[in-house]
Amino acid sequence: MNIRPFDFSEADYQAFAAVREAAHPEAPLDMAQMKHLDRTRGQSDIMERFLLEQAGQVVGVLEYATPYYDPRPGALEVRYHLRPEAQALEAPLWEFLLAQLAPHQPRELQAQVRENWPEFRFLLTQGFAEVERRWESVLDLQHFDAHPFIRPLPPGIALRPLGELPWQEVAFQQALYELEIELLGDVPSREPITPWPFEVWRERTLQDPNLLPEGYFLALEGPKMVGVTMLFRSNRPQTLRTGLTGVRASHRRQGIAWALKLRAIEFARSYGVRYIRTSNHQINRPMLAINEALGFVKEPAAVFLRLSPVPQRPG
Repeated sequence: MNIRPFDFSEADYQAFAAVREAAHPEAPLDMAQMKHLDRTRGQSDIMERFLLEQAGQVVGVLEYATPYYDPRPGALEVRYHLRPEAQALEAPLWEFLLAQLAPHQPRELQAQVRENWPEFRFLLTQGFAEVERRWESVLDLQHFDAHPFIRPLPPGIALRPLGELPWQEVAFQQALYELEIELLGDVPSREPITPWPFEVWRERTLQDPNLLPEGYFLALEGPKMVGVTMLFRSNRPQTLRTGLTGVRASHRRQGIAWALKLRAIEFARSYGVRYIRTSNHQINRPMLAINEALGFVKEPAAVFLRLSPVPQRPG
C-alpha cells in the first residue's frame, strides 16, 4: 500500500474519478465541478488530497479540507472512497488521515455521505454522529403532467430567465446576491447557513461551469426580484440539477414557487433532458411538499456527519 499526494494533473483527476465511479457508480463524479471548486478555494483554506495505490493501481482517494459551502473555525471536512476490492484498507487509511490532521489540530471533522454507502457505516464506528439529512430526489419528465399544477401568476409578477437580464452588471449581481442571501436565511436547517461574501459568491456561482443562464429563473415584480429557481447542467446523462428555489417572505403563498418550478420543468423539457434532480433538507417541509406533489422520487439520503472531539494521532 502506497499513499501519495494528489498532484492536480489531468491523470490524477481521472484516477480520482475512476475510483469514485467504481465505488459509487450511481453517483459519478462531476469533473468540471470538482475542478471549479478546487480553483475557487480561498487563499486561507486548508486542502490536502491523496491517492492510495496498491500493486501500481489507484484503489482509493482521500482528502480533508476547509468546508467549502459552510466554513467554520476549527472544522475540516473529510472525504474518502475505495474500490470495492480495497474496502479492507479503510482502517489503515483512517489512521493515515488522523496522522495528517494532527498538525492542524481541528476541533471537529465533518463528512457528507449517502446513507447506503459503506463510508457511512465506517464513519459511525469511528465516532461520527449524524447531524442532518438531505433528501436526494429525481423527477422523470417522461411521466410528468403539468396541467394539474398550472395556476395564474399573481398580478404584476413575471418570470424571466437570467440570460435575458443584465446579469453581467455588478449592480444586478448585487441585487441577486442579496435575494439569495435573504432566501438562504429562511431555508430550514439544523444550523444557520453562513453566507459567502459577495465576491466569493460571484466567482463560485456565476462562473460555475455548469451554470445555465437560460435555465435560471427569477420572479420579478417590476424591477424587484422576489423569487428564484435555478437549473444547472449535470454530468449525469439526460439530467439537470436544481439549485436554490425560494420566494421572499412578503410574496409567499401566492403560487410563485409553484410557477417557478413549473417554468424550470418546461425549460428542462425544451432543453432535451429527461430527469431533474434536487436535494432538500429533511426539515424543509414546504419545499419537500412541493417536490413530492410534482412527483419527485426520493433516493437514499445524503447524511451530514460530525466528529468532535477529534482523536489525536502523532503526525
